Amino acid sequence: MDEKPSAKVGEILPRVLEIMGLEGKFEETKLLQGWADVVGGVIAGKSRPRTLRDGILYIEVENSVWMQELWFRQRQIIERIKKEYPKIEVKGIRLGIERENA
Repeated sequence: MDEKPSAKVGEILPRVLEIMGLEGKFEETKLLQGWADVVGGVIAGKSRPRTLRDGILYIEVENSVWMQELWFRQRQIIERIKKEYPKIEVKGIRLGIERENA
């Protein structure tokens, strides 16, 4: 019986995603789920990244106070994303106030 070398899913998944053209979406999902690691727990509790489109990260914030806070920190946030997720290109941030029942 021929034994084939086995590989762990974690070892082959990145290559499969790259072949399928989904590597960027995978990294984007990791960013959205790891938001607290990028901005810290307090800001993550007041803001939610919604989507990344054409290099713009769309973020909803709890109110205008947090919108202003993230506006002042946007350069720092973008630099942190570049460091933590180098395969994702974020050129800018667009902020909006969270809608109720959204």
